[in-house]
Amino acid sequence: MRTLGNCEAPISREHIITESVIEILSSGGEFTVGGLPWLRSGETKALAPGNLTAKCLCKGHNSAIHPLDDCAKLFFSALKHSLEKANAEHPLLVSGHDLERWLLKTLKAMAASGNLASGRVKLPDLFQGDVDVVRMIENPLSWATATGLYFVMPSGSRFINNTRIQIQPWYGESRQELVGLWTNFLGLEFVLMIAAPNVARSPALGHWLHRPGRIKVRTGGSVHLIELSWADLRKHPSINASFDRSVVR
Repeated sequence: MRTLGNCEAPISREHIITESVIEILSSGGEFTVGGLPWLRSGETKALAPGNLTAKCLCKGHNSAIHPLDDCAKLFFSALKHSLEKANAEHPLLVSGHDLERWLLKTLKAMAASGNLASGRVKLPDLFQGDVDVVRMIENPLSWATATGLYFVMPSGSRFINNTRIQIQPWYGESRQELVGLWTNFLGLEFVLMIAAPNVARSPALGHWLHRPGRIKVRTGGSVHLIELSWADLRKHPSINASFDRSVVR
């Protein structure tokens, strides 16, 4: 973000994944990671939140985009509650744009800190040329048509509530430039497109839910609602889920 010309020293440590999100997902236990350059393919390791930091933001910009971390904290706390608790809390309204920008910030932090890897092999950290990361983080209305968050699980899918977040970089046809990321929120799968997709070459887009407006989880007689707000006049589909049964681990 130095291109903005308003950096404020010093360079501070930024959590690659927001510390409060780590605390929510670990629930007081261990937080495990995988896909880092020094881990073998498929290997995971428990780390303290302080070990998942990198010096990639100045103090001023770290503070300026902190509201995105607050949004992620609220979202993951509400989602975890809806999947694990029988009693429904009041519906939560969060900005879908802020959630998208938090994911983009996380992807950029992983790229800038050299933490994009597969089986100890570092992956390219360059973003596609027409992706202006700084502008997209600054202005949610600057995102190109058809970019943004997609829910990619087909209707009727079953999922296991794994208390974790997974992130996998998404590359373009050359396999050298980042165009988005695949992510899993506690068992729910999404794709964030940060470069405008070629719709003709991406038939799957027609089956994905673009920028869902609601996550509705039914648990017994309770209904949990997380509303996602979007600054447009489009219709935003709903993600509907219901508790099936407990899984013995």
